[in-house]
Amino acid sequence: MNFNYQLKLSRRRKTVAITVKPQGVVVYAPHGICHKWLNAWLETKQEWVEKKLDIVAKKTEQGLEPLKSVNVYGESYKLIFDSESHFIDHANKSIYLTAFSEGSKDSHIVELNQLFQVELTNYLQGRLPYFQSCMGSKYKVLKVRFYKRRWGSLSSKGVLAFNSALLGAPKWVIDYVIVHELAHYYVMAHNHAFWQIVARFFPEFEKAKYYLKNEMRHI
Repeated sequence: MNFNYQLKLSRRRKTVAITVKPQGVVVYAPHGICHKWLNAWLETKQEWVEKKLDIVAKKTEQGLEPLKSVNVYGESYKLIFDSESHFIDHANKSIYLTAFSEGSKDSHIVELNQLFQVELTNYLQGRLPYFQSCMGSKYKVLKVRFYKRRWGSLSSKGVLAFNSALLGAPKWVIDYVIVHELAHYYVMAHNHAFWQIVARFFPEFEKAKYYLKNEMRHI
């Protein structure tokens, strides 16, 4: 075999498994397993392990590469590092960060999320009254934070939440998400009645849905 691995034995385990992580390859096996059989089995998995190691290495390299730009309202904004304070400069389409450019992507992400939360909250507070007036929807609390799997939500308790990464979308797409969530005031499910409400107040909702699915990525 051309790869090293860490062997973890367990008296409860009945099968053999392999995981490939940035830290290395780990093999899980039952206590008392025949090592001769295990080595032969691992030989058959060598090609699979090598492919996984290559994928993990590439992802790790990408994660260490500093960001150079991010989208704000659908337009590319240059990141300027090592600033005395962090802020968004719309006039020059730039974002100033106190982080150093030599750092990894993770060293910038917290700072970017803080800026995105403030900026998106300001935009939402300016647009929500208009759509509330049109739709008659109500909510109690507005929250803006980073979510991995959703752009927004409206709970049965009246908590209206939006993903801070939504700031990367054009304003008309953000408006769609506003309408989408306010429509849940009347219908919680994504059924025909729900989409009728969305279409009434945002006729181009299919275009916005396509943009979110195909053009957006979280910061």
